[in-house]
Amino acid sequence: MDNQTINNSKSFIGKQADDLSNLIREQIKPIYESLGIVVPVKSCSVIHYLNKFDDLSVTDLAKHLKQSHQLVKQKLPKLHGLGLIEQRDDDNDKRRSTYHLTKEGKLQAKLLDENSLISVYQHLSNEIDADLHKVLNKAINGLKQKDLLTRFNENKT
Repeated sequence: MDNQTINNSKSFIGKQADDLSNLIREQIKPIYESLGIVVPVKSCSVIHYLNKFDDLSVTDLAKHLKQSHQLVKQKLPKLHGLGLIEQRDDDNDKRRSTYHLTKEGKLQAKLLDENSLISVYQHLSNEIDADLHKVLNKAINGLKQKDLLTRFNENKT
């Protein structure tokens, strides 16, 4: 099997999803650079949520983002190092910290909001004759309702 056949194989959906994610991330970088956006592409959702709901803990962010606690926690040092977020100790619970946007973080959130890629994704969806957002969410929800192992076992019989 040659590389082209492998890359187009329907059995490599995970790889294709990862390839799409990587391609989008790489193609967003020059857009963000031209706009002065310094937020790492994979951390934009953290900035959006902190802009919407100030003072969130890692657990709160993980719930909102539907990501693991560990994944969210890994993003915070970079955002802190860029001066976009600050950490506060919770006065009521010494084990808990919350995060909020700095002045620069709020400016970056505003830039992200003003330069949304929604219309770009809509044009791409129209071009490929499929609503990317809807298709991706349906696939994610389908796998949450019935995992791949169950589907695999059902297809064996």
